[in-house]
Amino acid sequence: MLIALALLHSVPAAAQTETDDRLAVATQIQSATRQRLGVFGDAFTCPDARFVSYRRSDAEPEVTDQWYVASQLYADAALLSARDPNDVDERCYLDKGFVFLDRLWDYTSSGYFPRSNPVGTDVTPDKRYTDDNLIAGLALLQTAAITDDPLGKSRYIHAAQRQADFLQGSGLWDDTFGGGFWWNTGRGDTEEGKPAQTNALAALFFAELYDATGDSTYRDWSLRSLLWLDTILWDPGRQLYRWSVAYTDLPKRTGATVHTRYFNYDQGIAIQAQLRAMSLDGDANRLARAESIARATHATFWSAPLGGYDLEAGIEQVYTSYAAWTSLGFTSLYAVDGDSSWLDFARQNADALSSRLRESDGGFAYRAYQCVNKLAPGCEAGPPATVVDHLRDTSAQAWMQYLQTALWEADQPPLGSLSRN
Repeated sequence: MLIALALLHSVPAAAQTETDDRLAVATQIQSATRQRLGVFGDAFTCPDARFVSYRRSDAEPEVTDQWYVASQLYADAALLSARDPNDVDERCYLDKGFVFLDRLWDYTSSGYFPRSNPVGTDVTPDKRYTDDNLIAGLALLQTAAITDDPLGKSRYIHAAQRQADFLQGSGLWDDTFGGGFWWNTGRGDTEEGKPAQTNALAALFFAELYDATGDSTYRDWSLRSLLWLDTILWDPGRQLYRWSVAYTDLPKRTGATVHTRYFNYDQGIAIQAQLRAMSLDGDANRLARAESIARATHATFWSAPLGGYDLEAGIEQVYTSYAAWTSLGFTSLYAVDGDSSWLDFARQNADALSSRLRESDGGFAYRAYQCVNKLAPGCEAGPPATVVDHLRDTSAQAWMQYLQTALWEADQPPLGSLSRN
């Protein structure tokens, strides 16, 4: 089978400033991703290709991760909506990206398998991951929302409902720890157990699916997921969600341990979930909680030495993907309460990431970290050196592209006015 890289003209990128057109920056990230990591099946152009996929990274070009591809499609749908939803060439990448994902679907049970080679002929029949499938579900709904063709819209919504069937019918939710979704179909065989990000994503996805279908079952699942998250993993002292609850003894699957670790993007997703739940049940207290999470997130995760949000509290390591993803909670919060400080935080994060991690072609490096010893790559000189890992992976590009698009949208005046008050 012929495999062709998606070759596009790259545009050299200057260091980003606050005056840059963020939509142009998002487009440049997208172009760099397609050039370096995109794959066409049996063709050299999207219209001729059977599918479109994306490599995990330039270091692992023969691996494709389902959630990386889904993340890119999610970001592409947002960018297409901001530019021109009727752009046929751009819609080609979306439609054929989902064609590729169908190669990873488990047709004997349900759910997407986590990885394959870039053409989907060597799929890893591994556990299926709840959060990975939820990102695909959100991408499907985002695409359906900008699809005018009734048949196409119906097809995407049906595919999102297929994801809901997977969540509801695969034993991923059970009574262990009082409910909640397991991280994957291994159902507790790792310390991830039932994580915050998985259940926050579930609450967000089901709320969006309710809006798309009007089926009250999905509304109930959204609120149910968030109630479990608030009951089991909320830390009122820190105003953040703990990482996960898992079995204390994994081999015997006994006991319960709530892990007191905190991750940045868990909080960003939870902010979005609280805001969507507020639109479902009208509980104004959800806005107060979202605002509290946002304040605590910035205070806890902001890295002054590196610029951007640390992935884990207390560890000076900023990943482009997760730091950018965190800020989507801030842009969503700004859209609801109009407090410009949230937008300032999101801009600060995006610009700091760009200052340190943006590459010459407009794409983004993988991460930056501070040396704590001489063992990590690039730390031969020892602390306090700072290292940039220039590996190029699809997830970093996707979430940074999405953040720049969201910031551009936040800067647009509302309909019927010339400026935002």
